[in-house]
Amino acid sequence: MLQRSSLRNSLLSCAALMGFSLGVAQAEPGYLREPSISGQTVLFNAEQSVWSVPLAGGQAQRLTTVPQGANAIDPHPVISPDGTQIAFAANFDGPTEIYVMPRSGGTPHRLTFENVARLKIIGWDAHAGVLYASPAATGPYYTQTVSAIDPKTGATRVFPLSGVNDAALSPDGHWLYAIRFGLATTGDHMRAYRGGALSQLWRFDLQNGKEAERIGTHDANLIRPMPWRDRLIVISDEDGRYNLWSLATDGSDAKQLTHFTDYSVLEASISGDHIVLRKGADLFDFNLASGETTPVKVDLTSDNLPRSPYWLEKPTRFLTSSTISPKGDAAAFTMRGHVVVAGASPRRVVVLATPDNVRLRLAQITSDGKSVIAFSDAGGDSALWRFAADGSGKGEAITQPSSTEPVALSLSPDGKYAAHTDLLGRLWLTDLSTKADKLVDNATLDGTNVFDSVSWSPDGHVLAYVRTRGANLRRQIALYVPATGQSNWVTDGRYESYTPSFSPDGKWLWFLSDRTFSLANGSPWGDRNIGPAFPKRTGLYALALQSGERFPFQPATELDPTDKKPDADKKDDKKKDGDKKKSLPAIEWAGITTRLYQAPIPAGDYEGLGVSDDYLFTIDNSGSGDGPGDLKSIHIDNNEHKIETYAAKISGFDITPDGKTLLTLSRRGKNAPELLLTPAGEKQPKELAGKKIELDHLRLRIDPGQEWADEFVDAWRLHRDHYYDRELHGVDWKAVRAHFAPLVDRLGDRADLDDLLGQMVAEIGAMHSQLHAPTTFDQPASSLIAGLGAHLTHEDKGFRIDHIYQGDRDLPDQQSPLAAPGVDARNGDLITAINGQPTAGQPDLGSLLADQAGKQVLLTLARSGKDHKIIVTPVSYMKERDLRARDWEVSRADIVDRASHGRIGYLHLQSMVGDDMEAFAREFYANIDKDGLIVDVRGNTGGNIDSWVLTQLMRRPWMFWGRYGNAPSVDMQQSFQGRLIVLSDEMTYSDGETFSQGIKSLHIAPLLGERTAGAGVWLSDGDRLIDNGNARTAENPYFDLNGQWLVENRGVAPDIEVENMPVATFNGQDQQLDAALTWLGKDMADHPRPALKPAPFPVQQPAAPK
Repeated sequence: MLQRSSLRNSLLSCAALMGFSLGVAQAEPGYLREPSISGQTVLFNAEQSVWSVPLAGGQAQRLTTVPQGANAIDPHPVISPDGTQIAFAANFDGPTEIYVMPRSGGTPHRLTFENVARLKIIGWDAHAGVLYASPAATGPYYTQTVSAIDPKTGATRVFPLSGVNDAALSPDGHWLYAIRFGLATTGDHMRAYRGGALSQLWRFDLQNGKEAERIGTHDANLIRPMPWRDRLIVISDEDGRYNLWSLATDGSDAKQLTHFTDYSVLEASISGDHIVLRKGADLFDFNLASGETTPVKVDLTSDNLPRSPYWLEKPTRFLTSSTISPKGDAAAFTMRGHVVVAGASPRRVVVLATPDNVRLRLAQITSDGKSVIAFSDAGGDSALWRFAADGSGKGEAITQPSSTEPVALSLSPDGKYAAHTDLLGRLWLTDLSTKADKLVDNATLDGTNVFDSVSWSPDGHVLAYVRTRGANLRRQIALYVPATGQSNWVTDGRYESYTPSFSPDGKWLWFLSDRTFSLANGSPWGDRNIGPAFPKRTGLYALALQSGERFPFQPATELDPTDKKPDADKKDDKKKDGDKKKSLPAIEWAGITTRLYQAPIPAGDYEGLGVSDDYLFTIDNSGSGDGPGDLKSIHIDNNEHKIETYAAKISGFDITPDGKTLLTLSRRGKNAPELLLTPAGEKQPKELAGKKIELDHLRLRIDPGQEWADEFVDAWRLHRDHYYDRELHGVDWKAVRAHFAPLVDRLGDRADLDDLLGQMVAEIGAMHSQLHAPTTFDQPASSLIAGLGAHLTHEDKGFRIDHIYQGDRDLPDQQSPLAAPGVDARNGDLITAINGQPTAGQPDLGSLLADQAGKQVLLTLARSGKDHKIIVTPVSYMKERDLRARDWEVSRADIVDRASHGRIGYLHLQSMVGDDMEAFAREFYANIDKDGLIVDVRGNTGGNIDSWVLTQLMRRPWMFWGRYGNAPSVDMQQSFQGRLIVLSDEMTYSDGETFSQGIKSLHIAPLLGERTAGAGVWLSDGDRLIDNGNARTAENPYFDLNGQWLVENRGVAPDIEVENMPVATFNGQDQQLDAALTWLGKDMADHPRPALKPAPFPVQQPAAPK
C-alpha cells in the first residue's frame, strides 16, 4: 500500500533533532491514479503531478509540479517503452496539449498543437509514438478520434476510426485495437452499465484499411486493450465489476484473470508480463505469467500543498442563503458552508466558529438578535443548531440529526418557533425553548413532496406555507396556528398561488397568483405560431383576515365616512400603535376565502413579495431575459397606484417583519454581490453611506482536507436523500460509505475527491451520475483559446484554409469569422501572417491567436500568388465548437436536399434546452412544405423540451382553406403533412431518449439507428456541495402508462437498426442518414402526400317558375 511521508513533517522532525519541540514526522497514505509502466519503472498521478517509482516499490520521485494558482488538469502520464521519456497532458498555454520530458528531469517540450480544451493521452507505442484521444476533426461533431504523434519529428497520424477514445497497436503494427463509446464518453459513473453506449472493442487492419470489426462480448463493457504475446488483455465488467480479462486476438476465448470484489480495476498499463493496475487508491502489480497480484508500496514525500489551508477571497460569490434580522440592523449569510453575520459598515463582521469539516445551511438571526439558528451536519446528519450571534462559543444542537436534507427554515418573529421543511416533504415546527418537534404537514400523504415556502405573521402567531396538492400540482397556500394545531387551506387548486406575506398590521395576507391569461399572439395564424402564449400571468392578491376591512386599493366613494384623517395623522396613529406594541387582531376563519381582492396593477412576471405599511415589493422579471429583474415598489393607496423601480437588477431581497427595512442582493458576475440594508420606501436612497454591508474584503479560511471530508459525506447523504429509489436498488448504502471512507484521508487534491465520489456513486447503479467540478471563478485555461471557425492544415508557408465552417446562410451573425459579411476569405486561401507575424514555421496558430477571441485580428491571405489583408474577429473555443457542430448539421441538410431533389427536409437537435427549441422553430417550419422530414437526435445531450417537440410533430392537417386558386392553407396551421423518420444513436442521452421513446410510444414515426444510452431517470441538479461542485443524482424515474420501467440502463431500441461503422463514418459516410433517405423515399412513394385541391363548388339551381 502507498505510504506518504509529508515533507513538512520531515522538516519538523529535523527541527526536533535540533532541539525544537515541533513534533514527530508521520507517514501518511496517499491517493494514486493513472499508472503507466515500462520495464521496472512506474509512473502515476498524485496531486495532479507526475511521479515515478520502481515497480518493486520504494521512494517516489516527483517529476512535474502544478504551478501555484493554476487550473490544473489530470496529466494522464505515460512512459516511453524504453523508459527514458515521459509524456503528460497540461494546459500551460491555455489548450490541453501533450508535453514530453526526460524521465530523469528537465524542461518539458510541447509535442502537440491541437488547440483543444479536452485531450487524453492513452499510451506510448514503440513504433507509432504517443497515442492520444481528442475531438474529431471529421465526422459527427460529438465524436473523438485517436492519433499517434512521433515525439522526434512531430509527425501526426490520425487513425481512421470515428468515435474512438482508447486504442493500442499490436506489437507488429498490423492491428489497431480500439474502444468506441462507453461511460468515458458520457461521463457517467455506474457499475454494471448495460445501455446502448456500452464500451465496444473493435479491431482494425492497419495494412488493408478495410472496415473495422467489432470483437469480444457484446453484453458487457470492454476497455483498455493491452496486447500481450498472442493474447489481448482488457478490462471488462462482465461479472458486474471491472476486472482483467484475457481474449484471443479475434475477441474469442474470454478468460477472467482477476476476481476483485472490493474495488473495480479502473486503470491499467502493461509492460512485458507485468500489468500495473489501479483499484481504489492503490497500485498493484499483476504478473501475467504467474497470475499473482502484488501491492506496489510507494513512499511519497510531498509538501501536500493542495491540502494546505488557504484564505478564500470574496466568499460571498458562494452565497447560498441570506436573511435579514427581525430588527433590520444585520443579516445572516450562508456561504461555502460557513455563516457570516454582518450589518452595514462599519459594524463588525462575525464569522461563526465551526469545525472545517462541518457544513452550515439556511442561517437566520433570532428576534432578539442574540442568536443564529442554522442547520449543521456536525452530528453526521443535518440538525437544527443555535449559535451566539456575536461569534462566541461553539453552539448547541436543538434537534436530533435528521435522516434527510433540510430545504427551508423560517423563525417566528416572537422567537418561539422554527418552521422547517425537508426533502421528504415534511413541515416541522420546533419549539426553540423546549426543543420539541411537531409534524405540521406531510406532503407525501397528498401525493406530492415539495414545500415551496414558509413564512410567519408579524406576531408569530400564524404560519403560512405553500405546497402543491394532488394531481394538478398547482401550489396552494395554507395557514397554520401553533396555538390550536389547526391548518386551513385558503386558496384552491384552480390557480397557482404562492409567496404569502402578511401585512405588518396583521389585517391582510398578500400573495402572488397566476390568474391572468392575456393571449399574446392573438390567433393561431402567423409564421411559426407554435401555440397560444400567456407570458404575463402573475397578479397581486390579498385575503382580508378579518371581516369588514376595507381593501386599501379600493377607490373612495360617496358612502365613505366623512371624518377621514389626513395622511400625516394616520402616520401618527401608526407610530402610536407601534409604540403600544398591541397584539394583532385574530384571524376570522369563517368566510376567509370569500374575502379575496386583487391589487389594481398590471399582471407581470413577478417573483418574491414583501409588505410594509405603505408599499408592496416584488421583483419584476418582465423583459429581463436571463438576467436579474427590477425590484418594484407599489404604493398602497386608494387613489394613485404608483409603481416605481425601487432598485434595478436585484437578484433577491428580504424584508423585516415590521416592513421597515429591506435587504437587497445584486449579483455582479464573477464579483462579490452588492448587499444593502435600506429603508422600505418608494425608492432606494441615492446616498448609500452607512447602508452597505461591506463583505468585498471578507476572506474565509478553508482547510481543503476537512472540506473534502465533509463533501464526501455530503455527497453520500445527497444520494441517499435525492435518489429515486428509497431502497437504493437494495444496495447497503451505509456499508458503501464505510467501505470508501478510509480513502478520504488519502485525498491529494480536489480531483481525487471527484474520483472517489465517482467510485462510490457507481455502486448505486444509475446514469446521470456525472461529477461537475467546483466553482473557481478563475478564468479557465481554455479561455485563452481562440479560433477562426475553419478546418486548417499546416504547410511550409503557413496554414491552408481547407474548409470554412458553414452556418445558417440566412443568419449573418451566426457565421464563422471567415464567412462573416464583408470578409474576403475562401477555402484554399493560405494564411501567411496574423497581426503581421508570419505563420511560416509556426507549429500551429494557437499561440498567435491566444487571448484574441472577440478582438479584431489582421490576417494576411495568399490567393493565386497574391496577398491581401482582412480583419476578422476570432471566436472562443466554445463558440468554435458550436460552429463546427452547426457545420455538420448544414452538411447533413445539404446531403438530404441533394439526394431527395429538395423533397425531404432535415433538422438536428443537439440537446433539449431552450436554444434547441429556438432551432426547432427555425428548421421545422422551414421544412413544413416538404414531402418528407428527417428529425435527427443523434448525440442529443438532453434537457426537458421533448413534449413541445412531440406536440408539434403530432399535429396533422385535417382540412384546408382555398380561395380563387390561391395556395391552400391548412388547419392545423403550419402542421407537417409529409412522412417522418427519426434518427437516434448510442450517444442520444437523457431527454433525447425521452423524445425517442415518445416517438415510438405515440407511433409518430419509425426510429432508426442504434439503441440509445439509457439515461432514463431525470434530475434537478440541485444537490450541490460546499464548493458548488456537483455529484449528480438521478431523481425522477418515468414509466409507461402501464407502469413499466422505461429507458434507464437499457436505452430506447430503434425500429430499424443501422450502425454507423467507425471507418466509413470517419471517411465521411453516414449510413444511418442514407438508410433514412432510402426508407423515407419508399414510404413517400407508398404514401404520397395528397394534393390539396378543392372540388368544384356546387352550382346554384335556377329558381323554379311560379
